[in-house]
Amino acid sequence: KTHKMASKVNGCYQTGGERGLPPAKSVCASPYNLNCDEVLRKDAEREWGPESVLRYIKENTVFTWGANTAYFNNSLHLKSGKGIYVTDIYGKRYIDFNSGAMCCSLGLDNEEIAQAVYEQIRELPYAYPCSSTTPVKAKFSALLADMMPGDLKHFFFTGGGTESNESAVRMARLFTGKKKILTRYRSYHGATAMSASLTGDPRRYPAEPTDPNVVHLMDPYCYNFDWGTTSDDELVRRNLQYIQEVIEYEGPTQIAAIMIETITGTNGVLAPPKGYLNGLRAVCDKYNILLICDEVMCGFGRTGKLFGFLHSDPVIIPDMITMAKGINGAFIPLGCVAMRDRLADYFATHPTMIGSTYNSHPVALASAYAATKWCLKHKLYDHVKDMEPVMIECMNNLARKHRCFKQGRVLGLFGIFEVQKNAKGEWLVPYNGGSHPAMDKFKRALIDHGLITLCRWSQVYCVPPLVISEAELRESFRIIDECLTIVDDEAFEPAQH
Repeated sequence: KTHKMASKVNGCYQTGGERGLPPAKSVCASPYNLNCDEVLRKDAEREWGPESVLRYIKENTVFTWGANTAYFNNSLHLKSGKGIYVTDIYGKRYIDFNSGAMCCSLGLDNEEIAQAVYEQIRELPYAYPCSSTTPVKAKFSALLADMMPGDLKHFFFTGGGTESNESAVRMARLFTGKKKILTRYRSYHGATAMSASLTGDPRRYPAEPTDPNVVHLMDPYCYNFDWGTTSDDELVRRNLQYIQEVIEYEGPTQIAAIMIETITGTNGVLAPPKGYLNGLRAVCDKYNILLICDEVMCGFGRTGKLFGFLHSDPVIIPDMITMAKGINGAFIPLGCVAMRDRLADYFATHPTMIGSTYNSHPVALASAYAATKWCLKHKLYDHVKDMEPVMIECMNNLARKHRCFKQGRVLGLFGIFEVQKNAKGEWLVPYNGGSHPAMDKFKRALIDHGLITLCRWSQVYCVPPLVISEAELRESFRIIDECLTIVDDEAFEPAQH
């Protein structure tokens, strides 16, 4: 018998290949008996130094996304965190310049959130979401409702971002009676089955075949394709005209929703051109299609505003927005779907037909209630706006000093720069091209100098915790500046004469 495989080869997602599977040993050789005392004795006798930690991680755990051996060998083995810093099991400290998975926006040692979590655990650690509610659910919902624009006043709480996106799609289909969902190629919406279908980038490949009712669109900003204009107004006009033609092909009566990352995240930190969100809202209204904004990564202050869609002018009101990550700084898994009155009114008399054990988890809600109040009290979103020109200045400094610097983008504390291999501006690494030895060496140098961040293809992400100080931000870019010389020297091609 053979088994079809999906694998990540040299950092690239690929499908295909066959491998024989050996027969499994499916029966215990002797009667199974759980000896509780023996298990506890072994646990008490283990000494948890670095060597033991590595041993049991290697023997007993499976990593996300990548092949176990490679990920184990390249992982940092972390023990503690404080502010913007994490410390590994050997005592070395690093600046977390990617906020974990772009989620630890409040740093790693917020006492007010920790205390709120502790108190909720003591008071009521769990409530069955199908048949019970809690005071903390009421408190956080009321706080959120006071913060939201328009009639986005109704909230469905989930266990994280991908569950929020799956829930929003399920609700959109139930509400409209239509099945198709349009999303964009330069997107990532999550790793579970439906969210992988919604995703446009290569992380979709291992999940295929995916939902056939998901249709992907070209973005205003493509990786290589050019819309043939340098004018934002004309770019928006052409892209929206293209989207409307796709809608006509797919059938407006068949399309439930268009879902977008309001600010594209791990596909380039791309803010839409001026007028795009307003134009897309108008297109959705014209064809009676719901607009879902995925704010999982950019929500709760990452861009200097509460949500990315608030950068539209005038401010649009999506039909639903999905949230996670910054909703509580990732202290505990939590997600949310916000919806407008007409959807809430529909689900007042029609079942949502979706839910899970950890929906509206009271401890997670307590963390979010405390985190959001902390952000408001400390004017955190204003601090992000203050740090934006500092990051821009630091990015411009890299552009002046390094031949390999292609371009950079910053919105709030959502930043990225991309590297090139020559003066013609060609990408150092093509789309889904894995890595490059110079980029691998650059990333290793960052770690050696005490900074960790995401490097993907030709991209280097600059997404620090929102609590970062100006001095910490400048120190982070000083390290990047020093290490980026590696790419200049080892990957940038001299001009051909």
